[in-house]
Amino acid sequence: MPGGARKAREGWGFGRTLLLAASLCLVGTAVLFLYELGGTSNLTGKHVGSAKLTALVSRWRGGPSRYVRTTEVGDIFGTLFHSELVGIIKVQDAGGGSRLLGTLQSMQAAGVKTVMFSLEWGWAERSEGQFNWAHVDLLAGTVCNSTTLKMAMIVDVLRAPAWLFVKWPHSRSFDAHGRNYSHMSWYHAGANEVALDRLRQVATRLSGKWGSCAVAIQPAYNNEYEAKFTQEHDAYQDYNPHGLGIFRDWVQKRQPSLAAVNNRWGTKFARWEEVAPPKLYSGLIMGPDDSARFWDWMRFRTESGAEVFNRACRTVQAAQLQCFHHFPEFFSVLDAVYGAAMFPLIAGSNATDFVIMDSNFRTPYGTLMDPSKLRFYVAAARAFGKKTYFEAAVERYASMGLLEAGYRNALLAGAPNLGLTNWLTRVDMNASLTAALLTTSKPACAADEVVGVFLHLQSCAAFHGPQWQWARKDPLHDFVEELALRLTARCQTDIAVFIELPALTAALPGLDRVVFVEPLLLPGGPVELAAYVGAKAALRASGLPVETLRLPGNNTGGLALKVLDPLQAGGGAA
Repeated sequence: MPGGARKAREGWGFGRTLLLAASLCLVGTAVLFLYELGGTSNLTGKHVGSAKLTALVSRWRGGPSRYVRTTEVGDIFGTLFHSELVGIIKVQDAGGGSRLLGTLQSMQAAGVKTVMFSLEWGWAERSEGQFNWAHVDLLAGTVCNSTTLKMAMIVDVLRAPAWLFVKWPHSRSFDAHGRNYSHMSWYHAGANEVALDRLRQVATRLSGKWGSCAVAIQPAYNNEYEAKFTQEHDAYQDYNPHGLGIFRDWVQKRQPSLAAVNNRWGTKFARWEEVAPPKLYSGLIMGPDDSARFWDWMRFRTESGAEVFNRACRTVQAAQLQCFHHFPEFFSVLDAVYGAAMFPLIAGSNATDFVIMDSNFRTPYGTLMDPSKLRFYVAAARAFGKKTYFEAAVERYASMGLLEAGYRNALLAGAPNLGLTNWLTRVDMNASLTAALLTTSKPACAADEVVGVFLHLQSCAAFHGPQWQWARKDPLHDFVEELALRLTARCQTDIAVFIELPALTAALPGLDRVVFVEPLLLPGGPVELAAYVGAKAALRASGLPVETLRLPGNNTGGLALKVLDPLQAGGGAA
């Protein structure tokens, strides 16, 4: 055999030996690796890996930066609401400033960094044009001159002064029965312009006189200081005559043909002056409502309401202050009543600088909520990329253990900033509270997987209110709480919640598995349908394990998904 050929063959033999040795090494390593992981199969034949395998896959999928939870506490605020300032501390009486200072000093000693006051417009301006600036300056001056605390303020324009209603009798909120309330309706243009002017004056004074000590303002149009419609007796309260006129114009602008509107809604209006939304009463209809008339009214309420809050925030930002909003627990049959679907339009707006998700730990049944549910709606807020707080309201339950659990679930949901409200006379500002805020609430383990959960917030708004004729009054709350309990049972599992389809699709590369709760309907028409189809395709392409669930109310044997075209010329329900 020629020497060159022999050398080539010998070289190939040596290379083949190396390749075989390397292959055996890899196989052996893999066997030992799988043995070390201890993976098994469950009764369905699906492989069940150990925590070590889960952690390894997680590292492959993007490393620790994709995890949701945080262990470092950021800002901590405590509230002193108007009723507490004038009813308990009595700042308006002799010695009020000293009593306020003592309270602030105790908050500061406990680790609180920001005090959040509230200011009621009706109390501060009892006579038109005579604003009680001395009260505002007393609050701000005590904080800024005598403590290291920062100050935020909730400006409550809902509780308007009596003179406003004398000036404009129809500037109040009305319900579907025609009853009016002592709250200002944001649909009355004249009243709301005056409210925005007072908001502008307060923001300008705080920013101009107290500088960096004053950091933020929340414009409040809700009697619970939350970004939603006013609430009393779980009643729909946006039937103000001016609001109904605005709605009529809104409909006509989108569909000039009255005949087409009647065809879409199943109504028989003879003149545009007769056009009106459905009269809604909490719990009147059992199950979800997919009618075009209902959803046109929901869209109008949602878009016009969100614009009120966003416009107010732009007024605050113009004074060089940050603007924020409180939001309550959603994923409830009360979401339609209070306009929870405004949340993405407000939280996603550049007019909002940060959001506060609050809870009093009470279920719709008046019982104690499992704090694990808090992770769902706090995580839903985090997905919008804004600085997120969790605020514990303790007027119902003032247990230190419950506070710790609430704060822990907030940290697990990725909200490093914490707050405490309604604490005065209920919770002592002491070392135990400091520990609950800074130490004992921290997660006990590190994350090794992220579960993405899609929950369609709009579908939750398909319910008119409590389901009195069902076995469960609030099946949505029950569904989400049970899901939260199941998914959070394992300490190392992080939960990322998405209420809009594009956000879920974008997040897929950082997830380990997905729970997809099918929507009841898609009121966004072709655009939302395309997002739904795209999300489903992306889920299939991702190769991720997907668990598909249905919301209560979707009781068909298969998927029943209605797509509702937006109101517009030539549009209809599909």
